Amino acid sequence: MNRLRFASERCRTAVPRLFVCDVDRTLLTHGHVLLPTVSAAARSLHSVKLPLILASARSPGGLERVHAHVGASDTVCCFNGAWIGKLSSRTALKEARLDRETALEAMTLVHDLGGSPIWFDLETCFVLKSDEPVARRRTDVTGDCLQLIRKPNDAPKAPFKLLATFPDETIEASVSLLSSRFSGELTVARSGANLVELVGNGVQKDVAAAFIANEFGLGANDVTAAGDSDNDLGLLCWAGLAITVSDAKPHVQKIADIVAPSCDVGGLALAFEWMVERKSAFVR
Repeated sequence: MNRLRFASERCRTAVPRLFVCDVDRTLLTHGHVLLPTVSAAARSLHSVKLPLILASARSPGGLERVHAHVGASDTVCCFNGAWIGKLSSRTALKEARLDRETALEAMTLVHDLGGSPIWFDLETCFVLKSDEPVARRRTDVTGDCLQLIRKPNDAPKAPFKLLATFPDETIEASVSLLSSRFSGELTVARSGANLVELVGNGVQKDVAAAFIANEFGLGANDVTAAGDSDNDLGLLCWAGLAITVSDAKPHVQKIADIVAPSCDVGGLALAFEWMVERKSAFVR
């Protein structure tokens, strides 16, 4: 597929005033590369005064490389909404850390289940020495600072999120067990083939997007959102117009109003270009 697939009537009437966009495997390729066509198309949103908000499971530091190339708003949503703030100054507009004792229990359980957990503070990730090789593969991509600890209790404060990497053969059962054990305490959602995000209960991208939209004086119907995974589902259902890519999970594609080509060929560039054309026509 080398063009957009329009899946609902909302595409005919939507006039986006804010674009909230997931980063990994949506804006970026599976190899975490920002293609030049996507970068240029994202920047073209400025021509129609359409703000681009990055909404990611990443930390503020993990967003900086991408943010610098796409011309996004200084307001960002990090850790799936656990930290919303100004990227340039690290000024928080809203934040929600996990309960420390719950986070310690979850980190231990993840390890017991054969996973590799990472404890995320605002600027630093903390990881058990035994999990360093797995953690390095993640932080080398994002640029996060990684610090080794001997035991979970050596991690400081309370984290904004835990990121857990699981083997293919155990991830389904592990997610089910974690969701059951921490029901009402943590939000557990997959964000990639082997990745699971654990954040405070009620921390979700749609809640964060609603907060940011309100800051702009907008509502859900004014917002277009793009995402590809389970941790984007709430956001896509909430937004007035939902966009995904053709390599997203089938149940994500099912709820999307627009399906763009694969992230690996820069499919989101077509969605950006379509929005610029639509906004331009509306202005006339």
